[in-house]
Amino acid sequence: MALTSSLYSGVSGLVNMGNAMQVIGDNIANVNTNGFKGARATFQDIMAQSINTARGGSQVGRGSSMSDVAPLFSQGSFESTTSATDLAIAGNGFFMVTDPARENSIYYTRAGQFHVDKTGYLVNPAGLRAQGWEMETQPDGTAEMIGSITDIQVSNSSPPVATDLATVTVNLDSRVTGPVSPTRMVEDWDGTQNSGALAQNVDYEYSTTFNVFDSLGNTHEITVRFDRTDPTVTGNEREWEFLVTMDPQDDRGITPRNANSGLLMAGYVSFTPQGQIDRIYGPSDLTSTPIDWAPDRTTYPARFNSNPPGSPAGTAATWERASFGDHNYPRLAAFFLPPTDPTNPDPITGQDPSAQLMELNFGAAAAFAAGGNIDHWNVEAISTTQYANRSSTLFYDQNGFGAGFLETLNVDSEGVISGSYSNGRIIALSRIGLARFNSPTDLSKEGGSLWRQTTASGAPITGPPRTNGLGSIASNALEQSTVDMGTEFVKLITTQRAFQANSRVITTTDDMLQELMAMKR
Repeated sequence: MALTSSLYSGVSGLVNMGNAMQVIGDNIANVNTNGFKGARATFQDIMAQSINTARGGSQVGRGSSMSDVAPLFSQGSFESTTSATDLAIAGNGFFMVTDPARENSIYYTRAGQFHVDKTGYLVNPAGLRAQGWEMETQPDGTAEMIGSITDIQVSNSSPPVATDLATVTVNLDSRVTGPVSPTRMVEDWDGTQNSGALAQNVDYEYSTTFNVFDSLGNTHEITVRFDRTDPTVTGNEREWEFLVTMDPQDDRGITPRNANSGLLMAGYVSFTPQGQIDRIYGPSDLTSTPIDWAPDRTTYPARFNSNPPGSPAGTAATWERASFGDHNYPRLAAFFLPPTDPTNPDPITGQDPSAQLMELNFGAAAAFAAGGNIDHWNVEAISTTQYANRSSTLFYDQNGFGAGFLETLNVDSEGVISGSYSNGRIIALSRIGLARFNSPTDLSKEGGSLWRQTTASGAPITGPPRTNGLGSIASNALEQSTVDMGTEFVKLITTQRAFQANSRVITTTDDMLQELMAMKR
């Protein structure tokens, strides 16, 4: 009978409105849940029942059913925080996290409440590890992703980095008319003394000292001295001699220590009439293009044991041609550590494996012609000059570091996690990985603000932020819930009234059945 069917229609309405109230209640309960996406319940009618009428065949509805409960993946607003590892996604995508206790347990979340745990992993409050790529610093200073997606782990310490490039630019006073010392500085050097025989303002015009680091993170002083050459002897009024030395006590390459301990490089720099570097050359031949200006560091232990060029006949030392590094600056070899295998030098550098090779940049890089000879020198923006001003250091820098410990973390908009260490280094450590789905509404809720991939959602499309249609990262921020309280309260009222109306259908139908039963009396 139709009255009985109307009862079931009312029941379907009550059931659906109860489920809708559960969806609304869940939304309101998660109004302060970070990364939560509010859900929406939608309904559909049930296949109608056919009946005969005077018009012919007609249909009568049989109630309603719930067609879908789908999350609304709209962008939530951001809440500012004080933690650099609180991350929010602006745009499409999910963070990927894994459970270290379970294999192949990939979850996806919009909640970016991360912190570094005791083992250095970036984890969420439940201990699930964020996923991304390791970063490696390239020789040119850029950072590149390496390997595949893995657990993000932050190193608490920064290993020392040996200096392999030092830059020192000075101005040499053009008003100086001749050498301070009548002899060459390299001849006056005496490595048997702790700091060498040369004294400031006695045997040279100007000197500058800077620190470099060895492979263990120890600091060492490198001194570059300059003195004007005698134009009556050289015929060049714009030429300066330079001498590069280290503390003889730090020079482990000469055993036993002798007068040449601490010598690293010697040569000349010539300037143009405008005071810019014209060329740099070695001490053994002032006119030839090849540069012979670095002491030979390949023979041990009797390496460079006689006096350097310019000494009395019969005592000339062995000097080798200066090599050049990746930046085309002349390169010297320093032995802050004892030689390890003098009979088996490195096949590329020709030096003992423990030799620390350092490029020395005076502000000009060599340009090579065919055959390997130097064609000319390219002067850089910051360069050694010869102007009519007192001799002074214009700039110095070096790329080595001592050991350091992590102080702060920073995450940029592309998801690169950088660590600032106590030694002054800022190192790109990892890059956050994101994933998006063609049908995110079909993901499966797993609780804890987590989602799982399903067949209906499709496979994840992964990549770094701001690639493959993925959003960017906002650090010191958390995405708020997308639930709007005003909207939910309106739905609360309409759902409550719909529930009441369906209950009235049932009670009214019951009254009609009672009237029907009363007909028998």
